[in-house]
Amino acid sequence: MRCFAIALLSGATLLAQVNPRELVRQSIINGEKAWRESRAYSYEKLEVDKEFGSASRVKSSDTDLYNGVPAGGESFEEHVKHDGQPVSPEEMRKQRQELRKLERLTPAQRAARLAKEERERSFYQEIPHAFNFKIIGEENLPTGPAWVLQATPRPGFQPHSRYAHMFPKMQGKLWIDKKDIQWVKADAVAIGNVYFGYFIARLAKGSHIILEQTRLPDGTWAPRNIQAKASARTFLFFNHNFEEEITYSDYRKGGETLAGSRR
Repeated sequence: MRCFAIALLSGATLLAQVNPRELVRQSIINGEKAWRESRAYSYEKLEVDKEFGSASRVKSSDTDLYNGVPAGGESFEEHVKHDGQPVSPEEMRKQRQELRKLERLTPAQRAARLAKEERERSFYQEIPHAFNFKIIGEENLPTGPAWVLQATPRPGFQPHSRYAHMFPKMQGKLWIDKKDIQWVKADAVAIGNVYFGYFIARLAKGSHIILEQTRLPDGTWAPRNIQAKASARTFLFFNHNFEEEITYSDYRKGGETLAGSRR
């Protein structure tokens, strides 16, 4: 009994010593490094989209298969199938042309494209400042032990990047791998309506997104699954109730397109 009490006290002391904001900050730094490393891999991407009408009935459904391949330091996603059928030869031809253009970019052009992507991803850097974090426990996941953090909007946060303005209307949980300090899972819910531009689009309160990552055999972290359930409204006042699930699989270093040789 005494040993159990000592172990419990030691665990509580260790938990108190972990700074959750610093943990999130380091996980984002590590995540950006993993994002760059994962671009050297080929993978399969399965995207399933459903739109719902009245009485929650499925109004439309689309299933698309892509093959992601490295192309000059970035990933190119070749559309392979739509609803189980191969894409048209014309679409395949256009994709091959686009892929060849990527492969022939100059170093300066590649650097400019990377800088643009990094600017678009800059909202991640604002996450440690946008939320208050609290470690609420630990979980043993397939990737190993992980901290579980609760994230709630931080009063007074002022966004600086394009997408960071959504953070005051979001809350959720983070699972951070204890060994690699990487996001294993993020579960976020909109606690208010999120607007994109003036009267352009609105993401409704209650919209829900789950992101999951996996550790590849060589230790690289890469996306595994994205699930989104949302209600959106455009400037034309047309409501969309939809679900989207994206599954990544079959990661392999390098590789060619599923349809065959690039040439």
